[in-house]
Amino acid sequence: MDDHSIRNRLLGGFTALLVVVAGSTAGYWLIGDGRWGWFDCFYMTIITLTTVGYGETLPGFEEVEYARAFTVVQLVFGTGVLVYFASTITAFVVEGDLKRLWASARLRKRMEQMKDHVIVCGAGTTGRHIIHELIATRTPVVAIDTDEAELRDIAARHPEAPFTYIVGDATDDDVIAQVNLAAARGLVAALASDKDNLYLVVSARLTGANLRIIARCAELSHVDKLKRAGADGVVSPNHIGGMRMVSEMVRPSVVRFLDEMLRDQRGTFRIEEVTVAAGVGLDGKTLREADVRGRFGMSVLAIRDVPDQPWIYNPGAEHRIRGGAVLVVMGETAQVKALRDHAARAS
Repeated sequence: MDDHSIRNRLLGGFTALLVVVAGSTAGYWLIGDGRWGWFDCFYMTIITLTTVGYGETLPGFEEVEYARAFTVVQLVFGTGVLVYFASTITAFVVEGDLKRLWASARLRKRMEQMKDHVIVCGAGTTGRHIIHELIATRTPVVAIDTDEAELRDIAARHPEAPFTYIVGDATDDDVIAQVNLAAARGLVAALASDKDNLYLVVSARLTGANLRIIARCAELSHVDKLKRAGADGVVSPNHIGGMRMVSEMVRPSVVRFLDEMLRDQRGTFRIEEVTVAAGVGLDGKTLREADVRGRFGMSVLAIRDVPDQPWIYNPGAEHRIRGGAVLVVMGETAQVKALRDHAARAS
C-alpha cells in the first residue's frame, strides 16, 4: 500500500468521524432549541458515541420531542463510523503502515537533501546491478521502479548508504519531477522497453538539467535513436554479454582479474576517471611533479588532454597535465576521491 492510499484511509475515517461529531452536536442544539449549551451538546455526543453509559446528561432531555429518536440514529450510524475509524488506526499500527509511513518520510527527506546524485530508472535485472555498484562506489542514488519489494530489499541491504527510492512509473512526469533533476549528476534509463527508455531520455533532456544520461538498449538498431534523443551513452546488455563471452574465451586471466577486483573484500578498487580543473591543482604540472603514485597510491593508466582526442596510454613522467584533462587511474574509492579533491582545488 502506498503513502497516498494510507493517507486517504486515515483522512477519510477522521473526516467521517468529525462530520458525525459536529452534526450530532448541532443536532442536539437544534432539537433542544438552544436550551442546552454547545459544550453540553458536544459532551452528550461523545458519551453516546463511545457508549460510556452515563445516561441522559442534558437537563429535560426526556421532555424534548425527537431527542431520543435522534440519539438512536446517532448510535446506529455514529458508532459505526467510530468503530471504522478505530479499526483503521489499529490496522494502521498492526499492519506496519505507520512504520512504512515513517520510513517513507525519511526517504523523502533524504532525497530532498541529495546533490550530485545518480537517478536509476528501473531496478530490474539490469538496474539492480547498477544500483549496487553505485552504492559500492559511495555514489548517492535515487531509484525509481514499480516493484516496491525490490526497492525495499536494496534499502535493507544498504541501510547506511546514500540511497533512496520512489515507487512509481519512471515515464510518469509527476514521478520524475520528484527526483531533483537539477541537482543530479546523471540519469540511467534502465527500463525493460527501448520505447520507454527513449521517452525517458527525451523527457529528462527537455528539462534542461545539465546531467549525463545513459540508456539501456535491447536492440542495436535503436542505439542511434537514443543518442539523437539526447543520451550521452547507450549500452546494449546483449552486445556486452557477447563481448564478455569472447573475452572469457581468449583472455580469461584479464577477465578474472577484473572480476576479482570488483569482489575484493579488502577495499573497493575500481578503474576511475579524474578531471583536472583548469588553473588549479594539477594544472600545468608534469606527472613527476604531481606524484600521483607517491601521494595517492595510484598509477595513471592513461591521459586525454583534450576532449575527443586520442588517449595517451602509459604516459611518461615528463608528460605535462593540462586543465580539462582526464586521468584514468586505478585505486580504492577513498584514494580516487582524494585525487579528485586535489585536482579541483588550488595547491
